[in-house]
Amino acid sequence: MKSSFISSSAIQNAMRLTINQSQKQLVKASLEATTGVYADIGASLGSGAAKSVNFTSEVSRISALKGSNSVVSARLEASQLGLDSMKTAGDALVSKLTALQGSQDKTSITVAMQSAGDALSSLMDTGNTMLNGEYLFSGINTDVQPMTDQSTAATAAIQTNLEAYASGLGKTVKDLTGTEMDTFVTTFVEPMFSQDTFNGTSTPASFPPSGAPTPVAPAAYVTPPAWSDWSSASNQNMTSRISNSEVVTSSTNSNSDGMRYFALASITVTALSGQGLSGDALSTVTSKAIGYAAQATTGIVGQASQLGLSQERVEKANDALDAQSSIIQNKLVDLQGVDTSEASTLVNTLQTQLETAYTIVSKIQQLSLVNYL
Repeated sequence: MKSSFISSSAIQNAMRLTINQSQKQLVKASLEATTGVYADIGASLGSGAAKSVNFTSEVSRISALKGSNSVVSARLEASQLGLDSMKTAGDALVSKLTALQGSQDKTSITVAMQSAGDALSSLMDTGNTMLNGEYLFSGINTDVQPMTDQSTAATAAIQTNLEAYASGLGKTVKDLTGTEMDTFVTTFVEPMFSQDTFNGTSTPASFPPSGAPTPVAPAAYVTPPAWSDWSSASNQNMTSRISNSEVVTSSTNSNSDGMRYFALASITVTALSGQGLSGDALSTVTSKAIGYAAQATTGIVGQASQLGLSQERVEKANDALDAQSSIIQNKLVDLQGVDTSEASTLVNTLQTQLETAYTIVSKIQQLSLVNYL
C-alpha cells in the first residue's frame, strides 16, 4: 500500500483563489440584484451595447426636455397670473370711469383719478414681475427691467400741452368743447403711447403734431415721454423648444397694445380730469379713457390667449415625451434587464460558498504537527 502527501499550503491557496473569485462574482451579482440591469453592459451585451447606449442617451434627452418644459410652464403660468391681474385692474378702472361719466362732482373726479393712479401702479408692479431671476414681460431682454414709471413727466407734459393747445385756439382750458378735447386726446395724448419715439429714427413721429394750433406766447408745447421711455422691453418674445419638432412662444412683452392702452387710459384720467374742464369736455375725456381701457383689456386677453395656446402645446408635448420615454424604458429593460430573483439566489449561494471557504482556510491555518507529537 502506497501513501500520498497532501499539501495544506496548496489547499489554502486554492481556497484563497476561490474566495477571490467568489467575492468578485458576489459584487457583480449584488449590483445586478439591486439595479435589475447587467453590472457590465459591454461584457453582457457585446455588440448590443451600442443600442443600449443609444436608448440611454434618448432617455436622458427626453428627461432634459421635460426639465426645460417645467421651466417654460412656470414662466407661462406666472405670466398668465400677471395678465389676469392687469385685466382685473382694467375692469375695475372701467367700472369707476363709467360711474364718473357725465358727472362734474369733485369727489367723483377725485375717486376716478385715484382709481386711475392705482391701476397704473398695478400695471407697473405687475409689468416688472420676476421669476427665477428673469423679468416676465421683457421679451428676450430678460435681464432688463421692462417698465419705468413716467407718469409724473407724462402728466406734466400733457397739462402743459393742453394749455398751449387751448391758447392756440384762443381759449382757456375750461372753455374747450368736447370735440376740441377729443382732438387733443387723439392728437397729443394717444401718440405718447402708440409711438415708440418722437423725432426718432425707429418710429419717425414729430411733436407737436402737424396742424396743431400755434399757441399764443408765452404758452409753448413740450415734447412728452414716448413709449420707449416707459418700456425697455424687446418686441421679440422668448421661444422654447418643447420637443424634437416643436418650438413655442414662451413669454410676452410690455410693448403690447394691451399694456400701452392700459397706461394711456390711466394717464388720460389722472392728467386731464382735474383740470377744471367743462362738462362736455370732461365727458369726452372719460369716454376716451373708457375706450382705451376696453382696448387694453381686449389686448391683455389676447396676450393671455396666445400664452394659453403655448401652455396647451407644452402639456401635449410632455404627454408625448412621457409616452416615448416609457417605450424606450421598456426596450431598455428587455435589452439589459436581468432576473433579480435569479441574481438574489446567486448572491445567497456565493455568500454560502464564501463562508465555507473562510471556515476551511481557518481550519487549515490551525493545523500544527505539535498537536500530533
